[in-house]
Amino acid sequence: MAKKLNSETNVSDKKPLLERLGLIEPVTKSDDDADQLDFMDTDVAITSEVRIVNENNDTNDNQDRVEKNTVEKLPIKDVYRKSGLEAKETNTVYLIESFLKALPANLPSDVKRQSIINLISASHIDIILLLKDGNRRLEVLNKYFEDFSNNVSELISSNEKQIRKLNERIAYHNRIIEEKKKMKEDLKSEIEYEVQKISGIIEFIENKPKQ
Repeated sequence: MAKKLNSETNVSDKKPLLERLGLIEPVTKSDDDADQLDFMDTDVAITSEVRIVNENNDTNDNQDRVEKNTVEKLPIKDVYRKSGLEAKETNTVYLIESFLKALPANLPSDVKRQSIINLISASHIDIILLLKDGNRRLEVLNKYFEDFSNNVSELISSNEKQIRKLNERIAYHNRIIEEKKKMKEDLKSEIEYEVQKISGIIEFIENKPKQ
């Protein structure tokens, strides 16, 4: 039967078979070579760790920037207030709406229109200023919606970009996982074959004749 690998095997058992049989001289490595190998392994490990940390920091920074770049939806009244528009109905286009609601609903449109003009004139209010107020509100609302839409579109685009990056990272790590799994299985097969072959050679040399 093939001998199992044992991590606790002593140093002499780890020597090549020909060396154990005294057919070749033992090969030793200098301390300098060992130190150099240790240094190279450490350097590679540190470099890999720094690269991973930097990549994680970049991802976190981008995510923080996206989360901080929020878009706030303001109530219409706040939009008007920030633009310096009057909130009272008595000096705004909404006064026309108030007069309109006070009129009978079954009146013809032309009659309603003339009645409102007469009411506003009797109230000593300049209807032109009311209409200018209405047009100004339309401009403010359209500008606010345009800015809001642009900001939202930019935020959506930024999030979609982050999603693409994360999906790429996920796909990359999945590929690494599959590659390492295959590498592990290949190495396992190679080692099992080699162990069986070497074990057979050792058993052939060390076996005692059968009685």
